[in-house]
Amino acid sequence: MAWKIKADVVQTLDDWKAGKPVRAVELGHVHRMKQSNEPTMMPSIDMSKRFHNDQERAYAYCFHLIDLFNRNGLPDAHEDFLLACGEYAQQFSNSADLTQKEMDGAVSLAWKALLVGWKRAIDGHGDSAYIEVSNPAPWVQAT
Repeated sequence: MAWKIKADVVQTLDDWKAGKPVRAVELGHVHRMKQSNEPTMMPSIDMSKRFHNDQERAYAYCFHLIDLFNRNGLPDAHEDFLLACGEYAQQFSNSADLTQKEMDGAVSLAWKALLVGWKRAIDGHGDSAYIEVSNPAPWVQAT
């Protein structure tokens, strides 16, 4: 393992496992983008459609990944990380229920958090982008 997982990531994982609220950012896009007919114009937000990603489910997957990499080590290369995520997705009981955007958001945040820490991974957003998520089924620790 080349990377040492930051203490705040381990603490956030422990809080998640215990069912405590965790400060996070909303994963995925809430608006669909529409392309302009003019080739020189940038895409714009289509305000007529708003959709929601299941944040609870996406974060369950994110913390599933963080937990497994915390136990098994983090690969040096991003490509190896993505390959491992593909294998770890099969171990996640609700993976079939996740949308691709939910999975992509969870994988992206897990990678960033594992590299730079939880606080830095979610830092830099406007106040309205932050949410609290908690594990609806806290993990029972063996005694």
